[in-house]
Amino acid sequence: MQKLLVQLGTENEWQIAYEIIKSNPDSKNLVFMIHGGGMDLHERYFYLTEEIYDATGRRTKTFDDMVQGNYDRLTERLIKNNADCIICRMDNRNHGESLVNGQMDTRNTSFVRLAQDEAELLRYIIQKYKIEHVEIVGTCMGTLITQLMLTNENNRDIVNKVDSVVFNSPLYTQNLAFPKEYETFNYKKYQQLMNSDDDFQFTKMRGVFDSKQTLLELAKYPDLHKKFAELMIPTQLYLGFGDRLLPYKRAREIAEEIRQINPNCEIIKVSRSPVKTQTANTLIKKIIAKDSNHCLYDPKSSYKFVTKASEFILTNLANLESKNDFH
Repeated sequence: MQKLLVQLGTENEWQIAYEIIKSNPDSKNLVFMIHGGGMDLHERYFYLTEEIYDATGRRTKTFDDMVQGNYDRLTERLIKNNADCIICRMDNRNHGESLVNGQMDTRNTSFVRLAQDEAELLRYIIQKYKIEHVEIVGTCMGTLITQLMLTNENNRDIVNKVDSVVFNSPLYTQNLAFPKEYETFNYKKYQQLMNSDDDFQFTKMRGVFDSKQTLLELAKYPDLHKKFAELMIPTQLYLGFGDRLLPYKRAREIAEEIRQINPNCEIIKVSRSPVKTQTANTLIKKIIAKDSNHCLYDPKSSYKFVTKASEFILTNLANLESKNDFH
């Protein structure tokens, strides 16, 4: 694990932890992975396995832990296929090892601040390893940060090197600053924050301190996903069917708006397969046959994400190699 001091000399100065894995140490291609809120560079979490109802109708939930995170498995698959790349995985501010003297930044979450962290780390890695091409993989909050980073005119030097983007369970300003009523979690959180005092923070997600100020900042970017689409970067969007945090209906609407602008955008629907088990002490077992946990952590969803994302990245890297051979 290495650390880079970003936004040096400003109030936003912070230590960002990152990990470099060299599939090909001499490669000029970079695969950059940025995780979701509450996670770290491994993208490992627990996933919902089943919902159980007892004789009184009371519901309980059971969970299993991921043995390997999505980014662990994606990294492993790229290396196994001898990908011509260097892999960089970062810990976002307040996540994993990205702390200062073991302490967190407890100010209002500024996604613009986090996007600047990403840009500075990316720029540093690009310069250090003389990177010519970048493939970005983001999950949830990491996708929103990346959209802000790529649409910032100050980062054109980075954008010019980005050849593809993979977004898992993408989060947009629309979800947080302009939620629909049927987006139950986001809508309730929005109402709670906007009707509260300015210093109120919603801290349910570890490492993320959402507040009214957070939402007002994001509201300045109502068409962020469209601005991202206008960059015309080949893109994969993974949408969980049954995602409780980012409802599929809303996620699909926004994804289609992106694809209308950028036809080179692939929308991938991911659904869990039912796992049929029996428990003697339960009256009813509800199998979640068409559900995918947010960020695709269950084994079936994770497998699809890792398999298809790695194929997408490997194909792009192979195309780059062919172009270089031609010239």
